[in-house]
Amino acid sequence: MTVLLETNVTLFFGRFHSLIVHLPIGFIILAIMFELLSWRKKADLSLAATYGLLIGGLFGVIAVILGLMLASDGGYNEDTLATHQWTGIATTTLAFVAYFLKINLKKFTWAAKAYPISLAVVLILLSVAGHYGGNLTHGSTYLLEYAPGPIRKMAGMKPARTRITALDSALVYEDAVHFIFETKCNVCHNRDKSKGELLLIDPQSILAGGENGAVITPGDPAASELFRRVTLDPHHEEFMPTEGRTPLTRQEVAILEWWITEGAPFDKKVADLPLSDDIKISLKEIGIGQEVSYLASLDLPAVAPETFNSIMLQGFRVSNITGNSTLLEVSYMPHNPEALSADKLKTLSDARENITWLTLSASTLQNDGLSIIANFPNLTKLKINGTRITDEGIKHLVTLDNLEYLNLYGTEITDESVDYLLQLPELKKLYVWQTKISEQGLAKLRDTAPGLVVESGI
Repeated sequence: MTVLLETNVTLFFGRFHSLIVHLPIGFIILAIMFELLSWRKKADLSLAATYGLLIGGLFGVIAVILGLMLASDGGYNEDTLATHQWTGIATTTLAFVAYFLKINLKKFTWAAKAYPISLAVVLILLSVAGHYGGNLTHGSTYLLEYAPGPIRKMAGMKPARTRITALDSALVYEDAVHFIFETKCNVCHNRDKSKGELLLIDPQSILAGGENGAVITPGDPAASELFRRVTLDPHHEEFMPTEGRTPLTRQEVAILEWWITEGAPFDKKVADLPLSDDIKISLKEIGIGQEVSYLASLDLPAVAPETFNSIMLQGFRVSNITGNSTLLEVSYMPHNPEALSADKLKTLSDARENITWLTLSASTLQNDGLSIIANFPNLTKLKINGTRITDEGIKHLVTLDNLEYLNLYGTEITDESVDYLLQLPELKKLYVWQTKISEQGLAKLRDTAPGLVVESGI
């Protein structure tokens, strides 16, 4: 009983390491910043730097003691832990050395020479200790998990895999089960921190189990230790995840149960396994089976800079629909002094695949211009309200298979356009205020295409 009490007390204090450790980091960095400002004659912060090093060193001692107490819990990668411990101890020691040099700058010539070097070294050690501490807490891939490809390559990491969310092509382990482990479990079961000697980072480690043996029994969730742990009462000492971390949702638990029941496969697609409605709903909760918009499915090369510039020279405004998208939003402003001619519209043709939103409202657009726009295969939004187009122009638009939004407000179209509009398979929103479409024409639109929202002012 005594040993158990001592162990709990040790871990109780040890877990304050993650709180205290930020104090020496902050004070030491502040001391270095104060010193730099003093050297550049910006302010007299020499005394503040002195106290920063002293306080940073004192808190460093406390952080080291608490860190050693926390390490007694085990489950950490020994090499990573050793590097973190010794660089932490060295950082604390060198903070006191730098403090000693600081207070003796005027007393010893060698102190003045050694002091800047000590600050540089303590900053390097602090960075190394912090990096390895982060690895112990979050895993070695945490810092670069979302890094661009070239940086991942320089760090010796594999190219990032794009998670598949389409129900018919997603992989049951990679895109569903692994996703759950990564978000809820692997903070404690990674290469640098393996609680219970259990890793959940790949099929091999999962099948290998932990210190008490296998954690997955394919075909039998009730006999699987992992499933038992995540379904215990949250107050149970063996409940996973531990340490106040976010538990698995009901849907995530259902996915794990389904996966284990079906034999815990690592190489099958979601669609290869029996899918009940409940499982489909659970998968949707973690992003699998969500409908992917047409725009999100497009992967187009960027428009050449010269094409981009030539379009802008014709008076168009051009921008990416989002910061990193190659899809374009193009507009011709109504206050533009030059008429919108067919020749101007032809300059858009070199970017026709990338143009997905087009606004020509209140411009001098003519029917022949719509024959050019009809060749834009990825156009999803078109605003031509307040223009001179008629039924003769609308018939050109039937080739726009992906058009979802069309604004014809204030144009001269009539019921003759209704049949053309009904040939747009993806049209979801239509504005026909102040047009010559009759109530009968509106009724035909709404009855024939019940999924189409028709804004008519009536």
